[in-house]
Order: sequence, then structure tokens, then C-alpha cells
Amino acid sequence: MRAIKKISLCCYVLLMMSCSNTGQVKKPNNLIGEQQMENILFDASLMEAINNSSERNLELLPLLGRPYLYLKYGVDSLQIVESEQYYAKNPRVYLRIYNNVLKRIDRVKDSLNDLDKKSKSFQN
Repeated sequence: MRAIKKISLCCYVLLMMSCSNTGQVKKPNNLIGEQQMENILFDASLMEAINNSSERNLELLPLLGRPYLYLKYGVDSLQIVESEQYYAKNPRVYLRIYNNVLKRIDRVKDSLNDLDKKSKSFQN
């Protein structure tokens, strides 16, 4: 009986130790600001859509790939990853960023749909 209690206690302690790390991520020194992160995610979404919607042109890959984001925003891959991890651990902020990205995508989509309708009306 004592062995069962000791094993139970050990399991309980191990369980508590494994759950004690809440996964908090310290704010990185080079955290990308919310607005800039929104811009990066928006551009990355557009580039992904362009790459997936048409035949791949390997000459455009450097222009529409991650190197473009790094140059345009003056960031590197580690900075983006650390910032995404930080924001992912702060879901309210990350949700606000992603909602803004989705709103921007919807505005662009609506603008493109309007242009498409106008160009079809001119063709007729």
C-alpha cells in the first residue's frame, strides 16, 4: 500500500512539474511591432496566394518569397519566428493582428471584384 502511495505521489509531482511551465514566452528584444507584424502577415498572405494561384515562375521567387519580406521590413527569419511565438502566447493581440489582416484581404478582394465587374461591363 505504501508503494502505491509513493508511486502516486511521484506521478503527481511529475505531473505538476510538467504543467508548471505555462509556456510564457519572454518579450524578445527585437519584437516586431503589431502594425509591422500585420503588414508582414498581409504581404506574406498575398505572396502565398499569388504563388498558389498561378504557375510558378522561378524568376519571380526571389521577388515574391521570404527574402522580399526580409528586405522590405528590415527583419530576419529569427526575428519573425520569435515575434510570432510571442504574439501566439498573447492570443488577444494576435487575434487583433490577424483580424486586421483579414479585413485588409477582404478590402483588396472587394476592390478586385469591383475592377473585374467594371472591366466586364466595358467589354460588353
